[in-house]
Parts: sequence; structure tokens; C-alpha cells
Amino acid sequence: MVALALVCTVVPFWMGGRYGLLRLVSPMHLLGYFCAFGFLVKVTVYAAKPEYAFYSRYIDTPGAMQTGAIYLAGFILLMCLGYRCAVRPMDPGAAVQEAQMIAAGLARQGWLFAAAFAVAGLTFALLLQARGISLLSADLLSAFNQDKQINVNSDGVGATLAGIKTLFVVPKFAFVLLLAQGLVQRAGWLLMQAFILAILLVVIALISGDRFELVELLVFGSATYLMLGGPVGLRAVASMTAVAGVVLWLSAYMTALRGTEAGLLHQIVGSTYFLDINAAVMVTDQVKPANYLLGETYGWWTFGWVPRAIWVEKPAIDLGVFLKRDVMGVTTGGAFNVTGPGEAFMNFGWAGACIGFVLGWIYRRAEVLVLSARLSLRYASFYLYPLILYPFVQATLHSSFSGFIVGASAQAALIFAMIALFVPRYDVRPVGRRSPRKAAYV
Repeated sequence: MVALALVCTVVPFWMGGRYGLLRLVSPMHLLGYFCAFGFLVKVTVYAAKPEYAFYSRYIDTPGAMQTGAIYLAGFILLMCLGYRCAVRPMDPGAAVQEAQMIAAGLARQGWLFAAAFAVAGLTFALLLQARGISLLSADLLSAFNQDKQINVNSDGVGATLAGIKTLFVVPKFAFVLLLAQGLVQRAGWLLMQAFILAILLVVIALISGDRFELVELLVFGSATYLMLGGPVGLRAVASMTAVAGVVLWLSAYMTALRGTEAGLLHQIVGSTYFLDINAAVMVTDQVKPANYLLGETYGWWTFGWVPRAIWVEKPAIDLGVFLKRDVMGVTTGGAFNVTGPGEAFMNFGWAGACIGFVLGWIYRRAEVLVLSARLSLRYASFYLYPLILYPFVQATLHSSFSGFIVGASAQAALIFAMIALFVPRYDVRPVGRRSPRKAAYV
């Protein structure tokens, strides 16, 4: 199993290095990271500590882990094949010069910085009101991290306040914008503003109770640096490694806020985070042909727009509740993280591995699209790489498709509004010459 997991980790990294438009953070690199933590590290630890395996609490079928690993490996390798098939000989490289031009022209920085804090404060106030928690409460952070849902209905599904949390994309994008201009102009005051916003984003992660908010911050900073042509030297790698260490430490702190005593290693391997082997084992063992949903979940976003405050009995748009309660018969609160491969299996069985091929193809074409010179100049599309494309990759590996669609649509509207207000764009003439007119300032 370890050898199979190693192959599934090395192949995406090799493909990202050979074909990816960005070093270290191409979609294939991201797949490699998620596979390393969700597959390779876990099966390695389980070989010595089988009791750490999350699936072992519910499944004791002989050979279940091997079956799940084979399915997960097939999904990953087909994803790599799909990415490779989408590579075109005429695919351009990332538009570094165009991205630098757009980033350098950021306007109204003061208003942007103030808006980030104002929107974050408003969102925090709305969350406090919705949860009925006092700002002066001694266990404020613990309450946010322990109780992830409110108004839980008869099916064990409650409101996560995801609609309100959508507003947090404003300070996130402000961080990317100010960091980008600071890097291009080498302006210390802009980098200081970006650093202050990074601290704000850490606070937001603690409030949201979501460790992947911290991972997002790391990817936002790294992707922004690399999109602008930042060199990958010893200093850059050391900085990224140090930030990754801080992310791990904060993740452990968030676990402590939930009252859990498990160490950091146990948190990683004893959970269903990343591209998880446990989820693959559970779905391949428990989901039978009679339970196949035949693509139904990929359309659940159509009713996901309705707030739970209006439709209290709205079904979950995440498959985790269905897997836990309806398939496995576990009636305690919460849900199991199904992951992208798990969702595909619950819809199509073993044929769901082919969804990996489709996703790999989409990753490549989307990567080329948002990093193209023309769209970067006209629409500042390269900013969508960390803000939209990375969350899509993360969601389709670690979470669910419909959940991403609902959240990303609202976030995209805010992102495009901020681009219109703060970011310069240039008309591109048919012959390739750029017009000096800046549409953002009209």
C-alpha cells in the first residue's frame, strides 16, 4: 500500500513540474500535496499504528483498506491522465509580465484596506448575532470551534452560516491584491498592510473553525508570489516552510479549542482530511449498487441557494450526512467527509474513477484560461487562480462539488466587484497591442 501511495504522490508532482504553468502550486502540485497527506502519510502510519485509522472505528472487513486504496489510486492516476490529455502544444506560459502590470496598478489601497476590516467586522457581528454568543464571552473561540452548526433539524443537519461567511472573501482578496502590489513595487508599507491582513485572516480561520482556512492563506501567499514570477530560491522555500509550520501549529491549537487531546500527527492521520484513504475505504466497503446516486449529487447545488433559515428541513448538499446516517447507520451528529473520489464512487461505483479523468482535464484547461495574457490584461483573470481555481481543486479533492458551486458563485460576484473597483484592466487590440485605457477607473 505504501508503494502504491508513493507512486500516486510522485506522479502528480512530476507532471506538475513538467507541464504546470506555475511552479509548486500548479493543479498537479496541489493534487500531490493532498495525496501525500491524505494517502501516503496515512497508510505509512497505519502500517505501524493501525488503530489510528479513522475507518477502523466502523469497518472491520478483511481487505477493505486494499480495496479502497486501489480505487483511490485509479482515481488519482486517471486525474493525471486527464490533465495530460488536456495539455496542448500551443498552450502559452503564465502571463507574468501582464500580471505584474495589473498588480502594480492597484488603486485606492487605503479604501481597500479599510473595507477589508469593515467587512470582516460586519461578518463577525452577524455571526455573533446568529449564534447568540456575546463578544465578551470567555470561551468565545471555543464556542465557534466546538459548535459548527446551529438549528439542527430532525435529520441532524443544521445551518453552518456559510452564506454569512462568504463575506470573508473580501479581506482574503484584499490580502492578495495588496501583497501582489507590494511584491511588484517592493513597497514595504504595502507588504505591511498585507501582513496585517494575514493576521486578520488567521483570526477569521479561528472564528470559522476551519483548518483549511489556514491552508488557503498559505496557498494565497505562495500562488501570488509565484504568479508574479517570484524566484524559487532557498529564501523563498524557507519562508514557505516556516509559514507551513505555523499553519500546523495553529491547526493543533484549533483542535485544542475543540477540547480534543490528540496530538498533531494523530489529527492528520486519524481524520478524513485531504485526499483521504479512509473515505475511499468506507465508500468502497459500504456503498452498494442499490445506493448509487447516478450523478444526482452533482446537481444538488440547484437547491443549495435557499438559506436554511427559510427552509429549515433543507437536505444537506454535502454527501457526508447521507453516508454517515443513511448508508452506514451512524446517527450521531455531524458528517463524514466523503472527498471528491468518494462522491464519485457514491454516484457511479467503480466507474466513478472516470470522474477523475474529467476533473484533471478541467484543471488544465482552467489553469491555461485564467493565466492567459489576454484575459489577465482584460479581466485581471490571474487573480482567480488562488481565489477560485484553487478552492475548486481543493473542493473536488477534499470536499464536494455542489458545496463549492454554491459558495463560489456568491464569492465570485464579490471578487468581480472588487476587481471593478480597485484593479486596472486594459483593452486588448486584435493585433495584440494594448490600449492604455484603464476600464477599472472609468
